[in-house]
Amino acid sequence: MASNSDDDDVSIPSRYRNVSLDALRVSARKKLSLYLNLERLPNEDGIVADYNGLAEQIGFSFLEIQNFSRQRDPTTEVLNEWSRRPDLSPTVGQLFSFLRVMGRDDVMTDCKRSIILDIEHYVSQEERRQDDVIPLQDDTISQSSTPQSSDFTDHDTDEYRYMTVQGVESDTPTFYDAFVCYNPEGYDLQFVKKMVSELESPRYGLKLFVPWRDDLPGSSTYTVSAKLIQDRCRRMVIIMSPRFLMSPACDFQTRFAHSLSPGSRSKKLVPVLITPCSIPQILHHVSICDFTKRDLMDWFWHRLATAIKAPLNFKELQINDKISLTNITLSLDKEQYRNSGSSSSSSSSQPLPIIQSTPSSSSSSRAATAANSPGSSGPMKEGSPVQSAPQGSSMSSSTQASSPVPPRR
Repeated sequence: MASNSDDDDVSIPSRYRNVSLDALRVSARKKLSLYLNLERLPNEDGIVADYNGLAEQIGFSFLEIQNFSRQRDPTTEVLNEWSRRPDLSPTVGQLFSFLRVMGRDDVMTDCKRSIILDIEHYVSQEERRQDDVIPLQDDTISQSSTPQSSDFTDHDTDEYRYMTVQGVESDTPTFYDAFVCYNPEGYDLQFVKKMVSELESPRYGLKLFVPWRDDLPGSSTYTVSAKLIQDRCRRMVIIMSPRFLMSPACDFQTRFAHSLSPGSRSKKLVPVLITPCSIPQILHHVSICDFTKRDLMDWFWHRLATAIKAPLNFKELQINDKISLTNITLSLDKEQYRNSGSSSSSSSSQPLPIIQSTPSSSSSSRAATAANSPGSSGPMKEGSPVQSAPQGSSMSSSTQASSPVPPRR
């Protein structure tokens, strides 16, 4: 239980405990991250004493905590998301209370001074702002008042809290397996309805976010789409057709998702071709699930569902098959290379290979003959470079053997 004494080294004054978490500036957040980003074992109460334990006590779900762990700075992401959730009481006093339960007195002791300085600066700024700023309109003009609180205004609304129909119905953030990018016209809409009935069936059990079905009217289209693609959807299924190429919304969504996964390293983009069309340049390197090939329809839905379910993090995959290149050798007969190289007009611009294989008895005799011929500088050693003569050249084999040319770099 937290101490109520203001003189406690690991507590903050009681007058600051209800200050919003927004008071913490960059320096204090970075200092907290230095301590909490390091993963630790559970304490004697079974609580993990790092950002995972902090997120659990705040009230985040398992999927949200998994999303935090994929970020470069998990603690900062937890604090930022907590600040945007007024229903989770994002206050400095709550933060210190959770740290005490985790047994992280070291964090409270070392960060206390920085946090108190940020709080004092925040309180002074708020007081100055209230004295200097004159409201532009009366709060009673707002249409956002509710029966529970007539003082509620749209300025206090978190636009990311309610972004989908399911989020409003469950009163919690909803996460999806995939975001469906499509143009809701003609055959494209018919295909999406068929895809939803297949992938959301008990056989596959996926949860898809489908624009014009799951989004809320009145919200900022591009802002909400970007937030859902980045934080709420594991994949994005792109329904490609000539109508897709004419949609500005589809173009924005595709480019934004591609920026989150350059080179498609995390396989976030899953293109589905339903009508022949030109493939966008940024999707040329991505494998396509082709719905136009009727002879492959038996595998289509299972292949698409598996691509959506595949793990995002490559660390979850283990590759046990390793290929050793030390056992691969190049075996090339010198005479065969001389004959084949002479017919190529561009052989002079290519690097000449080094023969590393053990010579056969016939090649050894030819090498000995070349070494004993007049003009030879010495016996040809194994691994010496071989230069091919142009077709029709009168150069003798002894001259070829005695004039090695090093391979060009």
